[in-house]
Formats: sequence, structure tokens, C-alpha cells
Amino acid sequence: MIHFEQFTLANGLQVFFHEDKTTPIAAVNILYNVGSRDENPERTGFAHFFEHLMFTGSLHIPEYDEVLQRVGGENNAFTSPDVTNYYITLPVTNLETAFWLESDRMLGLAFHEKKFEAQRGVVIEEFKQRYLNQPYGDVWLKLRPLAYQKHPYHWNTAILRLRR
Repeated sequence: MIHFEQFTLANGLQVFFHEDKTTPIAAVNILYNVGSRDENPERTGFAHFFEHLMFTGSLHIPEYDEVLQRVGGENNAFTSPDVTNYYITLPVTNLETAFWLESDRMLGLAFHEKKFEAQRGVVIEEFKQRYLNQPYGDVWLKLRPLAYQKHPYHWNTAILRLRR
């Protein structure tokens, strides 16, 4: 059994905390209860696209990855129909950096046209790599609309339909 503590901050953020003193590595996981199921079927891909934008910097920290890598950390994320999940691993001595980075981008995510377009291209290429350039990669693209005809799982998380 894994012992953990749970509490809710004044802003509604739920915190689950587990301390493992046997490792010098810390993990921070931020789980947003939003995914592709929350999108308008006519304009899809926003959850996944926004996942990518969260790595492009904030008003105070223009290069998210650079700061994290300087303290020995790494990060990644994924988007599903139900959630968007961000995670960081770093030396436990630098745990405060992870909390600082996450809180800063929650409060002040920066939107720059150049980074917006760059991430749009990354999401499109990721879609091609994962679904179009794989043998039978499009099977899930064809299967979802058949399995979920009137449900938000009808469309794939990665299909980007942005109108500008």
C-alpha cells in the first residue's frame, strides 16, 4: 500500500502527495480534467494543441524547457479524450523549481504568433507520424466514428481543426 496525503488548496487545486525517501528523484504530475471530449466537434484538436502551447513559455519564463533542464529535470505531457497530463522528473533538491514553473505557466502563459504557428506545425507533423505514416495507423481514425457515433470520443484527440 502506498501512503499519500490529499488536500485541496483555496483555489480548488487538489493535491496528492507521496514522499519516497529512498530515491533522490522527484516527480510532479499535473492532471487537468480537460481533454478532447470537451471540444466542439466542428473545431477539434484544441486540447492537444494547447498541451503543446503550455511548453512554449510564460510571461516570466520564455523558455520552459531550458530552465528545467538547467536543474537536471525533464518533462513531457499527453492528451486523451478525458484529461491532459503534464509531468516532470528532476532531482528532489530542485523540486521547488518544478512547482515554480508549473504555477507560473498556470498564471501567465504567453501566446506569441511565432510559437503558435510553430506548435501548430508540430501537432500536424505528430499527427502524420502517428496516424498517417504508420501501417494501419489510420485504423483508429476510422474506428472511433463507428464506435462512438454520438459521443465526444467520436473524434480523435490529435485531429486539428482550427479556424482562424
